[in-house]
Amino acid sequence: MTRLKNLTEKQVKDLAFDLADELKKQDVVIGLAGNLGAGKTTFAKSFAQALGIKRVKSPTFIVVAEYAIKNLQFYHIDFYRLNHLDQLQALGLSDTLASKNRIVLIEWVDKFPKIQKQCDLVIKFKIRPNNKRDLEIINAK
Repeated sequence: MTRLKNLTEKQVKDLAFDLADELKKQDVVIGLAGNLGAGKTTFAKSFAQALGIKRVKSPTFIVVAEYAIKNLQFYHIDFYRLNHLDQLQALGLSDTLASKNRIVLIEWVDKFPKIQKQCDLVIKFKIRPNNKRDLEIINAK
């Protein structure tokens, strides 16, 4: 587990870029957790941009945004509007998690502990004063 304290928005974005560069050739599931406005979407968009995605759509209303990148698929998933495990079946989430050559990034993963347990990495965001963030990075597997 790694704890990072009092990060600026730029530092959160830089972390996302560094992590994307490190993980871009791996099959990985990343869960993001934290309150509304904690920086999950900022992190997710920076992560996607680091993978080469030019235009990143927020999946809050569509729930899943899928992007083809060279030899892998990137799935940006947002559980914000979901409340029941049965809603995940309609998304084909089990197939996505079981597939190969993919990176899956899930915002609000803490809403579904069963899915959070399937993450390789969980990043917890906490809002601090002066527009700063604390991040806790947990290697879940």
